[in-house]
Amino acid sequence: MYHWLRNKKAVIYAPLIFIMLFAVACGSSAEPVIVEKEVIVEVIKEVAVIKEVIKEVPKEVIVEKEVVKEVYRDVMVIATPAPAPVEAKGRAAWEDIAAGKHYRGVFPLMAIRNPGFWDVHYGGSLNTVLTPSSPRFNGLVEYDPVNPTEIIGDLAKTWEVNDAGDVYTFRLHEGVQWSKGRGEVTSADIKFTLDRITMPDALRARTGYLRTVHEHGAAEVVDKYTINVPLMFPTATFIPNVATDYFKMYPKALETVSQDDFNCCPEKSYGSGPWIFKSWKKDNNFEFERNETYFRNPRPFFDGLKVYTVRDEARRLAAWKAGQAFGSFLPWTSGNTPWNMEQLEIDTDGRMRASILNGVGIAFLWLRNDRPPFDNPDLRKAFYLALNRPEFGKVAYRGFGVPGTFFSPGFVEDSTKFAKEGKPGYRTDKDVDLAEAKKLLTKAGFPDGIPNLKINGLNAGSSMKAAEQVAAQFRRDGIADITLDAVDLATMYVKMRDGNHSMSLVNTGIIITDPGDIINQFFLQDVLRNPHNWNDPRTDKLMVDQNMEQDPTKRRELIKQFADVLHEGESHIVPLWWNSSGATFDYRLRNWHAPMTVQLVHKWDHVYWDPDAKMPTTPGYHP
Repeated sequence: MYHWLRNKKAVIYAPLIFIMLFAVACGSSAEPVIVEKEVIVEVIKEVAVIKEVIKEVPKEVIVEKEVVKEVYRDVMVIATPAPAPVEAKGRAAWEDIAAGKHYRGVFPLMAIRNPGFWDVHYGGSLNTVLTPSSPRFNGLVEYDPVNPTEIIGDLAKTWEVNDAGDVYTFRLHEGVQWSKGRGEVTSADIKFTLDRITMPDALRARTGYLRTVHEHGAAEVVDKYTINVPLMFPTATFIPNVATDYFKMYPKALETVSQDDFNCCPEKSYGSGPWIFKSWKKDNNFEFERNETYFRNPRPFFDGLKVYTVRDEARRLAAWKAGQAFGSFLPWTSGNTPWNMEQLEIDTDGRMRASILNGVGIAFLWLRNDRPPFDNPDLRKAFYLALNRPEFGKVAYRGFGVPGTFFSPGFVEDSTKFAKEGKPGYRTDKDVDLAEAKKLLTKAGFPDGIPNLKINGLNAGSSMKAAEQVAAQFRRDGIADITLDAVDLATMYVKMRDGNHSMSLVNTGIIITDPGDIINQFFLQDVLRNPHNWNDPRTDKLMVDQNMEQDPTKRRELIKQFADVLHEGESHIVPLWWNSSGATFDYRLRNWHAPMTVQLVHKWDHVYWDPDAKMPTTPGYHP
């Protein structure tokens, strides 16, 4: 029944989201598996109510035992248009249903690692930043959690743009409160946040984009609930970027809180979101309580969320099998591998449902370009040429994904086409690439390869496997003698920034499928993933030109030119693999809709628990 799950030809790679649905069988419940004590003790206390609910589910479920063949369509987005002004809608039908399914208890979930930075504007990591920040705050606008291809208002009730396309006017909902009676959200808070993000001397990651389109201090408070946001030039990328989870709004009252306190100490900040920070036990769990004054009543539908930080995937799988947690707090992260998620669905007889997001994360080598050995562009190009990407993906990611390119698969680059055309770095005959790489090494004074290199990389999951595979390839092929220095994610980025390593292996998800996201992350000056400011006069100009170009066809050509420069192989980035991400949910957890990328929709205000749900007869998670 499940043999088709192993056929990698069934995996469809596209720049937008797809849910791979996996087969399910009926049978007895999974045998409990014991996890480490600190997890068991904490979880059992929280799960008692849920176990009573589970008893209400019929013990026998009839499932059609036939293979269901799914039909997938490739979808491509060239540019995300700015939506028209949106008026707040009435409660949807699902919301009426969910209101009657309010779970009276603390809902247990799992994440793959500790929070790193509690300031969503500072860090660039999904796992260490959005994990703690997204549930606590609201943005001006957001991707609709029920229909994630659409952008709707969040704090903004409506918005509009002038005829010239360079001034946006946002009108806020009235009466929205900061948590625990700390006052009303006003346009002064929005201006404070925009000014904070664009401070010239502040290190910014995903929000660094705003500096390229909006001048610091330019936002104008019109009245208590209205604010004008002028842009330096018209651009179609403004609303799609501001709608992402990294552009959360902070209260002006926090202007005296230091950056260090924002990063380390969640009790020193607060927001208007559906959840309020309650506690954090490092290496164990963090917990939120329901915001009783949240302006989108009756959301959220749980009394609290308790998130267990379990680094090891085997331990997470054991806890899910034993019924000690009911889903992935951050869906579709690199820590939950697609192959284990599909196996988990089988092992739990369909209770935990697999959901796969394809081609939404990129693994790449970051090379420090401002000091030896990688201040030499010949050596950066040698690494770009030498990497055997198909072998790398097969070993590190079991073939889920496609060989790495600089932009989302299919936008302006096609790695499969590169291989057929014999493009350098992607040749089917890898010996040709290796020969060219070794010529460059010899030219740079390393005929026997570069000695004593270390990869600064993550100490968990597929990231560690990926770093090990890069090191193994380069040692085998005589390119470099590399060992792995495995650390937690926050430490890894500190080492990148401070220059303790010559190279790092980074897995990151894209925020939006638009190629401007990659440009903003990796090629702007003074951003977290270009900390030593690699630049090229050609790409510097193209960055500006593509940002200002509103014609999709012309902009696509500019991005192609940008990609052509990068594929000369001399930038600080070596793309490895566009990978896929996995998630799991109990089938009774309802209304989580797969977003376009792993970086979107993490507030958990729309998801509810349905104890009366019937187990689906088709594979995969059904929202």
